Amino acid sequence: MVVAIIMLLAAILFPVFETVMAKAEGTSCLSNMRNLGMAVRLYADDYDDGIVPASVGGPAGYFGTCWDVLLQSYLRNQGILLCPTDETPTSSVPGRVSLPHSYGINFSLAFVGGYNGSSLRIFEVEQPAQVILFCEIEGSYHTFGVSYPDDGLERVAQDRHQGGSNYTFLDGHAKWTKPENTTNPTDLWEP
Repeated sequence: MVVAIIMLLAAILFPVFETVMAKAEGTSCLSNMRNLGMAVRLYADDYDDGIVPASVGGPAGYFGTCWDVLLQSYLRNQGILLCPTDETPTSSVPGRVSLPHSYGINFSLAFVGGYNGSSLRIFEVEQPAQVILFCEIEGSYHTFGVSYPDDGLERVAQDRHQGGSNYTFLDGHAKWTKPENTTNPTDLWEP
């Protein structure tokens, strides 16, 4: 009888526990993305309002150094670069100095000059609260960012957190939304 009651309670509580854990992981990821937004603001304060470039020149034998390495002095914690639910984070970007990460930067803001380390300045963007800075990416692409006009949403994590994923905006705020809501009715990828 006691075993039956314990099994009944476990059957009732297990789905509740899974839901609570999923929400906690989503909240942890959202916090990570908010911290990335703050790190970019700190970086911009030090670099004449410039957004951290997606990539800058790197050591001999490498194409460049990724944004995740450039922000480490502002983050001081590599764990912020990882979503707790991302089972396949980008472990490295071939030919680049990079850290494991679950997030990608918007190339429309941070890769405007290609591989020469050029990015926009925050004041050049009219509505920073309406432009995506970071998104969750699928690790299988081994990328450090997203170019919506070129790649569409294929590199963006589609369903990492209960039907959507988290995004950081240029003004520093972070929020959950469905990927299709980032392009319709307004394109949130273009500065």
